[in-house]
Amino acid sequence: MSESDDHTQSGEEPRKISVSRHEKNLRELRCVVSMQYPVTLHHCHGGSMLDLGPGFPNPGMAEKNNPFLQIPLLLRYHTGSMAIDGSMGVETWEEIFGKQVDFLIEVNGQLEYDIWEQAILWNNENSKLPEVRAASLLS
Repeated sequence: MSESDDHTQSGEEPRKISVSRHEKNLRELRCVVSMQYPVTLHHCHGGSMLDLGPGFPNPGMAEKNNPFLQIPLLLRYHTGSMAIDGSMGVETWEEIFGKQVDFLIEVNGQLEYDIWEQAILWNNENSKLPEVRAASLLS
């Protein structure tokens, strides 16, 4: 990011990506755990996500999950027998398979846009929390 909090390195404002386009792009990726298809989309929460701080809040009751903070998972790792959202829970799942934050970084490298920028843009439009500027998170 440049010194201006609201612009990319080229000085342009970040291009906003639609949630539907982002989710379509994620569904075309392989599962971050097994590298297999087909995938479901997991909204990252708890565990390593708590280390990101206030710029990437975990939603409370009646709040929306940030759709840009999702990872592609096979059903068994999402809600099935080895599930982050179910049988295992976040902490145990991350101990066995890896941190959600690391998988988000991996997914970010596979896309043609920055999911972190998109998450901030989405958060600033949809969250009740104060607006976040990217440079304050990256410093």
